[in-house]
Amino acid sequence: MAPVHEKLAAYVRSLANFRMYEAIDGCYNHMGATIADAVLQANNRYESNVTPRVQRILREYPDAKTTSAVLLRLQTVPATTFLNWAGEDRATRFRQVADLFKSQGVEDEGGLRTWLTIPLNCAKLDAIYGIGQKTVDYFKILCGESTSAIDRHLLAFLELAGIRVSSYSEAQGIINTTSDLLGIDRACFDHSIWQFMRARTVGCGAQVFAGER
Repeated sequence: MAPVHEKLAAYVRSLANFRMYEAIDGCYNHMGATIADAVLQANNRYESNVTPRVQRILREYPDAKTTSAVLLRLQTVPATTFLNWAGEDRATRFRQVADLFKSQGVEDEGGLRTWLTIPLNCAKLDAIYGIGQKTVDYFKILCGESTSAIDRHLLAFLELAGIRVSSYSEAQGIINTTSDLLGIDRACFDHSIWQFMRARTVGCGAQVFAGER
């Protein structure tokens, strides 16, 4: 029996309408946009609810490029206004993430990428209510790291390929190893799967692992 990553690679190659993206959105070089994207994306319609808000932040708050600049802006603009989001939960999460990064000396995406290479730091971020392992990995992608962030779309794709997994790490290992086999950047493979699954209706009841609270 072929290794599971070879099975997934064969499935991808069999899909005539599967598009391999060579670039992804994100990598804003703007901490206000980066934190907003990560905080808003979970359990949300990305193109209609996240992208317009991130683009608005880039347009209306061009100065909020560093963590310190974000927090300075929040002294005069409520987080709900900054995000253009009425719910207090995500606004609170946005402020908590910014406060954590400030306390850790993380001022830009380059610093955040380095900071996230330390497991203890990832645990500190994961400890914020509403931030799970998937969002931690999504922060890594936004900072330019080649990895995947396992969500319901990627889990459903694995099921379509006849692959069942029992943990987040198992799913991520399969996705990342397959991307290496296919010779595509891991984050781009993640994005390619996400776009493929977004374009179709899947009623396969994909699992959702604990962590995105």
